[in-house]
Amino acid sequence: MSDFSKTIQVGLLAYGMSGKIFHAPFIGKHGGLNLYAITERNTKKAQKEYPYLISYNSVDELLNDAAIELVVINTPNLFHYEHAKAALLKGKHLLVEKPFTANRKQAEELFKLADELGKEILFYQNRRWDSDYLSAKEVIESGKLGKLNEVHIRYDRYRTAIGVKTFKELPVEASGLQFDLGPHLLDNVISLFGKPVSYRKVLGRNRRNT
Repeated sequence: MSDFSKTIQVGLLAYGMSGKIFHAPFIGKHGGLNLYAITERNTKKAQKEYPYLISYNSVDELLNDAAIELVVINTPNLFHYEHAKAALLKGKHLLVEKPFTANRKQAEELFKLADELGKEILFYQNRRWDSDYLSAKEVIESGKLGKLNEVHIRYDRYRTAIGVKTFKELPVEASGLQFDLGPHLLDNVISLFGKPVSYRKVLGRNRRNT
């Protein structure tokens, strides 16, 4: 049985945009969590804002710290499976950024391993608390719109050139907008309407050299 009176020691694997904006501030404010350690291979930016943090130079160093109970997997998409598996094998519970993994096989393997080791895996789907989603959810569940036959959920963002985060657009596993913002849209739909009976996907490109 879990001891809910105990503060959980958290390790954060990266301090890019997600670590700095979406994870560290909330972990730091939560009474049941302690932002204990972070991985920063280059500039030690996190320690300037959180002086008490232990700053490790590599993921392996952080995972080898026995004091860490929960690890936030917020490295680039391509490494989610690798780092999640390594963390589980070190006896850590996981909070994994979207996309959870690059494919279903990886996801099933991680859940099987977590079950065997008695560890918990949670997804970080923060868009469930966005005001637009919550407002739409309230209206839909009220029944004011009646039976819905068609719903459109989308993000519009067009750039004429490849952004500075080129790793998000490289032709590698778990890359591209379908793995970047797409998981939020899928999570919204499934949260509102349940698992689909059937589906189809259409992928396209509207910019040169991508």
